Amino acid sequence: MPRTADAGLEGRVLDAAYQLWSRGGETALTMRAVARTARTTTPTLYQRFRDKKDILELLRKRAQEIMFSYMRRAHSAEEFCLRYFEFALKHRNEYELIHADWAVRLAKEEARPSFDLLKKSLADRLGGTPEQHAGLALALAALVHGTATLLLTKGVPERISRELRHACVAAFETLMENAAGRSFRPNHQQVSGAVGARRRGRVSQKI
Repeated sequence: MPRTADAGLEGRVLDAAYQLWSRGGETALTMRAVARTARTTTPTLYQRFRDKKDILELLRKRAQEIMFSYMRRAHSAEEFCLRYFEFALKHRNEYELIHADWAVRLAKEEARPSFDLLKKSLADRLGGTPEQHAGLALALAALVHGTATLLLTKGVPERISRELRHACVAAFETLMENAAGRSFRPNHQQVSGAVGARRRGRVSQKI
């Protein structure tokens, strides 16, 4: 009698992989460990997934959904920052997974639910379309990500942690207020020119 396909296998595999990743990060996520935790065999696992990268990509999407569930409840700039930090600190491994190879995925314009939510929120507050605020959204995302990275550093004192959070919220709100009534679009040529001018100034001072 032929064996029937296990309809619940993929769900168990993803649950097992997420459990392993949440506890130990990428080093804990091996095909053998996933198969064992999902109560299946390694050959069966390879029939569904080519390699660990396939599983990681599905885990990244799940982590993005969890992060989005945090961010969608934010109704102010302060709430957005604080919920972002809460997710990063409570789900360190998932946070790292979301931002792994971020530049490659950004260039491919892959779906980024929380980033798209930020653009929509900016459009609701400042007017215009979400895409008109892509530059501002990128600046704000860089701000909160940089702060979250500092907060994730081992041994940060609570006082410094509070100061970092407050400074980020203040900078976030200032950027939004300054962007009101105008489109925030970084001019890469102007930035490059300014950098070049500073370099030439340093050279002339040395001469």
